[in-house]
Amino acid sequence: MVVAPTTASTLGLPVTAGRSYLLQRPSAPTTSLPVAPVTGTAARTSRALGSATIGLSGNSLPTTGNTVTVTNPGGQTGTVGTPISGVPVHAADSAAGQTLTYAAGGLPAGLSINASTGLIAGTPSSAGITSVTVTATDTTGAVGSATFGWTISGLTSGGTCHIGYAANEWPGGFTANVTINNTGSTTVNGWTLTFSYPGDQKVTNAWNGTVTQSGTTVTAVNAGYNGSIAPGAATTFGFQGTWSANDSAPTAFTLNGAACD
Repeated sequence: MVVAPTTASTLGLPVTAGRSYLLQRPSAPTTSLPVAPVTGTAARTSRALGSATIGLSGNSLPTTGNTVTVTNPGGQTGTVGTPISGVPVHAADSAAGQTLTYAAGGLPAGLSINASTGLIAGTPSSAGITSVTVTATDTTGAVGSATFGWTISGLTSGGTCHIGYAANEWPGGFTANVTINNTGSTTVNGWTLTFSYPGDQKVTNAWNGTVTQSGTTVTAVNAGYNGSIAPGAATTFGFQGTWSANDSAPTAFTLNGAACD
């Protein structure tokens, strides 16, 4: 079969299942593509012959492969030492029943992505502006991606410590993780952190430190293994508690008697 010269990217040719075909350019007959049989029944499927793809039984060339679309979450911001509870990245697949696996490049230091859910979380550890690319891959290898910016601000000046407070609450109860960042120029050797609750929270137990409460005032003292905080470093402790009407987060902290940012 001879095909007239054309600049089209695709050609529609009548082919028959069960037969073999050789694709060859007359201008370069020694560079023919290999012979390959076209098999199967009439359907909207295709068979590759070298670098060419043939649709069976005269069908038009099909669109092959799945399409994965990642929804861009838009630009994100954060602050060094302040936990980011979760930035969800969603993706959709054009084929049903596909399992998506997420990955991310360029995340700010301290953040990571859940490969199964696409949720990004963590505590930023350094300031800067990064370009983040999240990819989602399905079980066939189809990939989609979205790129967005993430700005992490440094700690505000004026104090020698910065406190991150991240709570997870449910009706009547909560847990809180507190991060103490040493933003000063000297090592903290032993720490006592004090703050007051604006609500009716009551601390019941703690980890990585000893936490006591008098009225609304909470005092946390380091454990034996985390009392030293070098300049630029941080330590974390947490506790569990109850609440009834108000679980608002504290807004002011003092470390060893000095106010924190």
